[in-house]
Amino acid sequence: IPLSTSSSSPTPTPPIVPKISIPLYHSQMLKPQMGAMVDTYPIDDSYALFLWIGTPVQIVFVQVDIGSPITWTQCDPCSNCYPMQRSPFNTKESSTLRELGCYSETCLDPRMKELLGNCTSWTCRYNVNYGKESSSFGTMVIDTLNFEHSNSEVKEFIMGCGDSYDGPYRAQFSGVLGLGRGPLSLQSQLNAKAFSFCLVSFGSQKASTLEFYDRVPQIDKHDLANNSIIMVPLKENSGYPNYYFLQFVGISINGFMLGMKSSVWGYGLNYDGGVILDIGSTPTYLPREAYNVFKLEIHKVDHNLTRKPAHEDLEFCYKDEPSNVYPSIALHFENGNVAGENFVSFNINNNQMLFRVDEGTVCLSFVEGKYSNLTVIGSNQLQGTQLMIDLTKEILVLTQNKC
Repeated sequence: IPLSTSSSSPTPTPPIVPKISIPLYHSQMLKPQMGAMVDTYPIDDSYALFLWIGTPVQIVFVQVDIGSPITWTQCDPCSNCYPMQRSPFNTKESSTLRELGCYSETCLDPRMKELLGNCTSWTCRYNVNYGKESSSFGTMVIDTLNFEHSNSEVKEFIMGCGDSYDGPYRAQFSGVLGLGRGPLSLQSQLNAKAFSFCLVSFGSQKASTLEFYDRVPQIDKHDLANNSIIMVPLKENSGYPNYYFLQFVGISINGFMLGMKSSVWGYGLNYDGGVILDIGSTPTYLPREAYNVFKLEIHKVDHNLTRKPAHEDLEFCYKDEPSNVYPSIALHFENGNVAGENFVSFNINNNQMLFRVDEGTVCLSFVEGKYSNLTVIGSNQLQGTQLMIDLTKEILVLTQNKC
């Protein structure tokens, strides 16, 4: 079904239901007790879910990452696992697990060369790198996968079994659920045409869902008409093959578009910049050139606010007072809806703009990205927003106030 506005018809088509719907838990939410096998965890600055792996089932708790090409979990035996609040997945206890060999179709796939490298021993090894200098290393395996509150089963799920790591990882998580580009992401292995998830606001006590579709859901024409939906074209970047890059126009403050070379947003030849989403990052990271312009403009418009000292990388912090009038900030994208204007705007409300660092202090959730030329839109800006990625037409659909 094409991604388009719905129209009236003498025989209305039934709504498209997801093939799989998985509960998605978020930062600051406590997971309710689910029996002896599952402990209660707060989730720190991320969105995560439970996976049922192996035979008999072992439950792992993984952070959702829309830039990771694979799903992996730390496994026993483990030469160098980071400390976790749960036990690692025990490979010897699963009767359905088998290791992938060097000469398996997966390990020889040229699209996987960066991840799997040149295999030199019998087993197929992975090396996946994330921001903030974090990496996971391990063996590629196949096992049975099930999901919380779902009757669906994936009998031949390909994933990583981590046995060593570099960099910081949170002890709450057993590993990472990969929703990035590539043949081994969860949506690719499910042959999904689209997937969606809702980023409920920080502090909310309800779970959301991560949903996968056999057919792309149609867009509600009422939501499209009242501008609560925007559609953004996606593109690929060979320098970062696992990420979904957004066609980005710029940032405005109080209606004034920041003056920026288009190369800062990833336009032009031989660039290493661009704009991506990262629901594992809380603030939005701007490359130095963009951040310096952003900073100058904020200095011009925040005189009515009482300044507080910076909090770590958050530079613009203020005394939290009910009378505060904050600058209006909007993100502007190219329009993925053929019938619309040239670009569309995502207007950020105060809840999405501000991050509460302690009682009485809030900070703008924009920081300088010191280690990359990428612009990374974080989860704080996307609170309350449903995201759907149409994998057939390469379009991101953002629906505000949907969660």
